[in-house]
Amino acid sequence: TTNNIDITKIDKNIKTHILNTKSDSLTDTEIMNSLIDKKYTFITGKDGFGGQYQRIIQTMIYCKHHNLNFVYRPIKKMEHNYNNDTKYIDNIEKLMNIKNKVENDTNNEAEELDYGSVVMKWFEKNIDIACNSEDLRLIKSYFWQNKERNVFNNDKINVSVHIRRKNQHDVLLGHNDSVGGRATSNDYFLNIIEHIRKKDKNIRFHIYSQGKIENFEIYKNKDTKLHINEDISKTFIELVAADILVTSASSFSYVAALLSDGEVYYKKFWHNPRKNWIVC
Repeated sequence: TTNNIDITKIDKNIKTHILNTKSDSLTDTEIMNSLIDKKYTFITGKDGFGGQYQRIIQTMIYCKHHNLNFVYRPIKKMEHNYNNDTKYIDNIEKLMNIKNKVENDTNNEAEELDYGSVVMKWFEKNIDIACNSEDLRLIKSYFWQNKERNVFNNDKINVSVHIRRKNQHDVLLGHNDSVGGRATSNDYFLNIIEHIRKKDKNIRFHIYSQGKIENFEIYKNKDTKLHINEDISKTFIELVAADILVTSASSFSYVAALLSDGEVYYKKFWHNPRKNWIVC
């Protein structure tokens, strides 16, 4: 019903879009009627898991907050399928566990909400409201419904450290280690690890990255386990499940931080942190 739409909460960008697609100006009531009939989804793409999951989560929350009808558009393409695994996208869908929980855009008729100028702009400005919402709690519940939460199976304080390094896709595109998250030094991570190590003796560090194992010798310690080139689903689950998460300048661990119920040490980059994250 129209009573479910609060016109004062509708983003100006959406109002403008509706007006631009009509021949005449619309009243607020007419805009409400248009919104009730329309269905919205996230901008699809072929980029990696972190970027796509980030858009999905934030668009879902944006729509719920603005009382818009969100529908899920199943993933079609995704980068970083290095082994050409035919079940790669199916496994990613199982990892997110959203596809079977909400209405799907089966006929590809939903309108994509622009991410940069609409969804992300709102989310970054209202990140704590969004992350404290029932909508994110629901997304978290979807994520954990088909998984075991006690993934580490020990009595330790488990610290997951995501270290963004050059991967096969970066090599293909000619990227080097001096740009973006790949440029973060080992000293940056080692300093945070040492800071956390001093806080408690009952700690187990888990280092997650990609590349040659010999490049991570510097992290070896009796309280540290290396997880290099492991399965993407296993890695992401263990980032989210950690008691303490140390992120890279990467959407992959940024999204894990959004889903995390633990303490987060946040590597500052172009996305805003939550107020309770420790910005490093």
